Amino acid sequence: MQSNNSNINTKRDNFNAKKRDETEIKNILKITTASSLSALGIVLSSITVLIPNVEFISFTIFLITILFGFSTGLFSMISISLIYELIVTPIYGSSGILILFKMVCYLILVLTTMILRKIIDHLSFWEIGIFGGVFALFYDIVTTVGGQLIILQENITLAYLFTVIVFGIPFTVVHILGNFIIFSSLKEIINWIKIAFNYKGIDYISLGFFENKKVAASKNRTEKEE
Repeated sequence: MQSNNSNINTKRDNFNAKKRDETEIKNILKITTASSLSALGIVLSSITVLIPNVEFISFTIFLITILFGFSTGLFSMISISLIYELIVTPIYGSSGILILFKMVCYLILVLTTMILRKIIDHLSFWEIGIFGGVFALFYDIVTTVGGQLIILQENITLAYLFTVIVFGIPFTVVHILGNFIIFSSLKEIINWIKIAFNYKGIDYISLGFFENKKVAASKNRTEKEE
């Protein structure tokens, strides 16, 4: 009897140890993958820094939030924004307090992405691209208006603000088109990540987004068999 209890306890301990190891591996994969994607987004945005309004920051935040959820997306949003503003932005100027408006835009991006995350499989690349374009428009309006409010404060007029927005239209169009193209590639990039993890011999299902897909697929198969 004591031997049986001992075996049961040993199996339970082994099971718990295995679960802890799996959790640690998932956390490590999440951190390393999110960090790599963040670094890549910053590098790509740095390369295109001389092309007005072509950037990869917003898509990187979008992608990480899609893959790993709110907390990782939020952390990446803060770290990417701060690193980019401290290292890259000084190359061509300084955003100063404008970074607060950028952070608000990125926070809204994370929140809306969490809603989109539930239906991402049902969206076409056109719809995902349009989402990126709409965010670019929203971002440009908020940062442009916010910047002018900070600079001019009580001296600002609606006529002047309208003029600034009109003159910024060509840059906004570039931003919208750039985001449309980049965001529309989401599913292809996710497939590349899946292939990369498979190639390395690592179960890509360890990533939270893919894990949910596996659970859902397994559940559907079970229901069909029944």
